[in-house]
Amino acid sequence: MTPTDVTPASVLFDLMKRECGVSHKELAGMLLSGRPLSDGRSPLSRMDDRTWVSRTVVHAAPASLADRYFCDYSVGALRLAARMKSRERKALTSEKILSIVAGRPGEAMDRALEAHGEDPTLFRNMMERVKGEAVMTADEKAEVALVLLVTVACTSDVRRAVEEAQSFAKSVFGRGVRTPAPALVVAGDAAGGAPLDEKELWLGLLRVEDGYLSGTPQWIAPTEDGTEIGSLALAEGAVNEVGPDVSARHARIWRTGEGQWLVEGLESRNGTVLTNGLTGKETVVEPPQEQRFQFSSAPVPIAPGDTLALGQSTVLVVVEGYPE
Repeated sequence: MTPTDVTPASVLFDLMKRECGVSHKELAGMLLSGRPLSDGRSPLSRMDDRTWVSRTVVHAAPASLADRYFCDYSVGALRLAARMKSRERKALTSEKILSIVAGRPGEAMDRALEAHGEDPTLFRNMMERVKGEAVMTADEKAEVALVLLVTVACTSDVRRAVEEAQSFAKSVFGRGVRTPAPALVVAGDAAGGAPLDEKELWLGLLRVEDGYLSGTPQWIAPTEDGTEIGSLALAEGAVNEVGPDVSARHARIWRTGEGQWLVEGLESRNGTVLTNGLTGKETVVEPPQEQRFQFSSAPVPIAPGDTLALGQSTVLVVVEGYPE
């Protein structure tokens, strides 16, 4: 295989398979868009067609790849992070993910970018800065590094990938990747309390509009009370940034004493569906009112990388982090 046969996309797919145990088909399912192309079929509907995925995505000339083939790059990266952390045989820690993506295995991306006329310096600088971030937790660093890697693999545009990673870090974690201090600093919160890694992670809901992340996360405290989602929900910390067909009190999310996050319907009119970020499996949290005959509502586990569809107008991606 010549250097130009190795594309940034092929590096991502091969790296995930070799180092992280994620198959080409699994990765395609996380990254490809469900929006129809001009022929009426979506890229996601072609994920079982190995020839199409190989020729059109994995080994395609970088210039031929288009945004319409992919879901939001940050959403794809979050799904990938969730998948690697929950492998059945050997789950990967955030530290291990970062060592793969930002370490020696990930250097193959630099070579692929250079082979296709892109200067990898900016990409490598950003990756090294993420790896050395003193304030971010290991989970946050792994997610930002994956956003950077996924975006550059799908676009072959180094500048855009860095902008995407910085934007993701600012919108989800409330801070961008910063220039390191000249001396070692022990990271703590603004009040000098416990290091961030010792704090309990909050659950964040990011709105998706027209297939892309929009705005900043709406955070839910890690308590057994949790909060409600709804257009007119009045609970403490309620999530109100929703579409017109979302009920006044649509759903409730909370964390159990054992640390598991759950979502349950609140007798909404238009229902709620949860899509597992790892498998793509859909679970009906609560069907629309007219389909609710003999339906018994029960809490459904929810995790980072999942998506919630409330009615027809509102899609929310689940993340973890800390409010600004």
